Amino acid sequence: MSDISKTTINLPVELKKELKKLAIDEDTSLSGLIIKMIHEGLESRNKESLSSVED
Repeated sequence: MSDISKTTINLPVELKKELKKLAIDEDTSLSGLIIKMIHEGLESRNKESLSSVED
């Protein structure tokens, strides 16, 4: 990922705490974890879209 665009999001305090703990457990940064989760969510949505088209 060479092209990066900085953005700001507002998260509930408790959610951010949970995400930070998870990032530590996975030995990554909060940013890296969120990017990974967004990619996984997009993949899942794309698979769901494809399966609904096939039905």
